[in-house]
Amino acid sequence: MDVNGVANLVQAALPNESKNKNVAVLKDNWTGPMNHNDPGFLSDDFPRNPPKLYITAEFDEFDPQTLAQWRNEGFNVTYLPMGDGGEAYLRKLRFLHHKKDLGPCETFGIIAYGDAASLCLEQYHVLDNNAGMKLGCLIAYYPSRIPDPGTRFPSSVRVLVHLTVGDVGVVKHSQMVGIQGKKRVTKRNVDRGLGVGGTLQMGYPAYSYDAEPGFAEHDMDEYDPICAELAWSRSIATARRTFRVDSPSRVEVMVESNSHSKFLTRNVQQIMSTYTTHMPPHVTHVPTLTGGIDAEDLEDFYDQYFVNSNPESMDITLLSRTIGVDRVVDEMYVSFKHTQDMPWILPGVAPTNKRVEIMMVSIVTLRGGKLYHEHVYWDQASVLVQVGLLDPKLVPQTAQEKGVKRLPVVGRRAARRMFSGGSDDEDGAADNRLIAAWEDDAESEMEFKDKMEEGVKVNAGSEQKSKLAERPKRLGKDSEQNGTTEDGASESTESTDKLPSSESAKRTNGKKTKASKAATVEDVASPAG
Repeated sequence: MDVNGVANLVQAALPNESKNKNVAVLKDNWTGPMNHNDPGFLSDDFPRNPPKLYITAEFDEFDPQTLAQWRNEGFNVTYLPMGDGGEAYLRKLRFLHHKKDLGPCETFGIIAYGDAASLCLEQYHVLDNNAGMKLGCLIAYYPSRIPDPGTRFPSSVRVLVHLTVGDVGVVKHSQMVGIQGKKRVTKRNVDRGLGVGGTLQMGYPAYSYDAEPGFAEHDMDEYDPICAELAWSRSIATARRTFRVDSPSRVEVMVESNSHSKFLTRNVQQIMSTYTTHMPPHVTHVPTLTGGIDAEDLEDFYDQYFVNSNPESMDITLLSRTIGVDRVVDEMYVSFKHTQDMPWILPGVAPTNKRVEIMMVSIVTLRGGKLYHEHVYWDQASVLVQVGLLDPKLVPQTAQEKGVKRLPVVGRRAARRMFSGGSDDEDGAADNRLIAAWEDDAESEMEFKDKMEEGVKVNAGSEQKSKLAERPKRLGKDSEQNGTTEDGASESTESTDKLPSSESAKRTNGKKTKASKAATVEDVASPAG
């Protein structure tokens, strides 16, 4: 059904003073594609021009790095200075809807900063100001004032607002029989929002940042790289969804190409071809701070300290993957036998011939379709326990005097729990063995049930914990049965070679990668192209 055709018929039957009012209601309640500008109007395979973005702010010139970032993502970017603002600036905005280079099925987006963001938000909060519904998205950075947070924007435009903690002006309009009246501006305090992400509960998507206005502009003193990175991820997601140019499959292929080159073909040039050249890439293995901070560093690191430093025994099994617009998060089970120097994970440690099993998390961020940075995390204490460099029972004297009986670390048990599950009906079950009070509660409950079964009457208010005998130590499912610890702290070579291969064979939803030069097709799919 063509909702625009219906809308035009409605307008033709209305007096001039009533035009657009009922059409707005009709379009706001329409659940299908709104008009020919909607991204769903054309198939994904239809040839398209690069999406048009207008970046606007108060100054005659703008941060060149931000402009370049958007262009590298495939957008046709034009900078629109606000000038003196007022009616002259609003005319500029209205003109964007009628530019001849905008095709009949094309929309555009606006990314506005500061006072320009305030004017754009007020302008496009009114449906009639989006002529032809050509504006597809509006992203506002630290506006000095915003429309009433309890209201919504027209559904034809996707809105995202980045606010800084502190005061912001709130614009409200009085209403008289459906007619917009005088404007009133009040002050509101922007708090830190929900949780740790700064989500604000408003009628339109908005987030708060503990930073100063200007935090997202690289050439400003107020630039905050952490807040800017977080805001960028949200902004690029909004823009890509608006123009339907997000492609999770392309993102995943690039990440897989990087992994394939690192662990299978071990080709440094292929590895480097997956990194962006628009800005200095970096890789950080967080527990050991190994990696590189630009292309030259990275190439040297991979060539000298990584690709030939992984033993043939290394196995990587992908347990989960989360794909966003600009990043990929992998949860992996990694195992290897420490038979050679591995400077990236055990720098300065000679081969111990011990098997190591750990969980590893990789967070890859992309820019312009290629890797920008990768942060890799794992439990280094678990690694040290398994290679025999850390004994949980060896507690420093000062800590012993304070009642510490054991270092709160585990070895291979953690990885095996996540890989195989704690029992047949549990996946990644926590056992809380290191929490003494939890163990006491478990013993109390066990003793209570035993006495009930023996016919002993137990009063609800009796003191159970003080009368309990110590329960014998349990052998977990993932314990070794040859006298060694299940965490692998004191293992023979024979015992460390044991891997839960039967459990691995059972898994159908985990991707297993053999880090060997002789890898087969079954080990990992070759990257496209």
